[in-house]
Amino acid sequence: MIGTHLLRELVETVILTGRVSSVEPVSLLLIAAPESGKTSVVLEKRCKAVEAFSDVTGKGLHQILKNNKELTHIVINDLVAVLSHKQSVNRYTMSQLNAITEEGISNLASPAGIETLPIGKRGIITSLTLDLIKDERHWWSKIGFTSRMLPFCYFYPAGLNIKIKNAIDENAIRGKSLGPPALNGHKKPNFPVPNRDIKVEYPEKIAARVRRLADVRSVLLEEQGMRRLKQYHGIIQAHALTRKKRPPIVTEEDYEFLSTIDYYVNYTKPAPL
Repeated sequence: MIGTHLLRELVETVILTGRVSSVEPVSLLLIAAPESGKTSVVLEKRCKAVEAFSDVTGKGLHQILKNNKELTHIVINDLVAVLSHKQSVNRYTMSQLNAITEEGISNLASPAGIETLPIGKRGIITSLTLDLIKDERHWWSKIGFTSRMLPFCYFYPAGLNIKIKNAIDENAIRGKSLGPPALNGHKKPNFPVPNRDIKVEYPEKIAARVRRLADVRSVLLEEQGMRRLKQYHGIIQAHALTRKKRPPIVTEEDYEFLSTIDYYVNYTKPAPL
């Protein structure tokens, strides 16, 4: 889709955080108005490290973790479906997402007995509209979920909106499909990820600049900043993997990418894409 290059690059980078040594998978929340390409971008990255779902519940998340030990990220194409259940179900689902994105879920005790799940944190990639974020943010802040997610808040400027509509006209005339890609399992993987964790060389001088960048963002978001700092360190190292250079090393190019992403990191003020 036109104008979503930065979104695609961000989603790829977030997925690759699951393959950087000593880095925990970063979780991503795309925030924009309806018809902003959120679902299409999230669903088009099909790979063995990612599994996509239209809807999940807390218990469903447990089954996902049990059935796919290679998984580093769970894609929920739109949180609207998740938040459409009754409140008690929503609260439990959010509590499980909270646990998955922080320390991971290992053991579960229920009337059926004790279940052991793959140990380790998993990332979440999902999207939501700005209006619904405003409705949910108070509760999410109370349970710490807002700082566990990397928010990317954006909108389409008028010029880009016109380009997209022109492309829609052209595709309609040519009879091309405009729908989002199928979910995992319906098409073959199109985004290769490494089979193992990879160590990335991270120059101390660049790490110090990332610290300053994350600290400023945390002040603006009124956070303590530890989780945001971990996310920023993870993002810049994972971006070094996108160049497929071995051994990978963080460069100025990766810092510029992170600086660009930082401009969009908030929950309430969308920036033009």
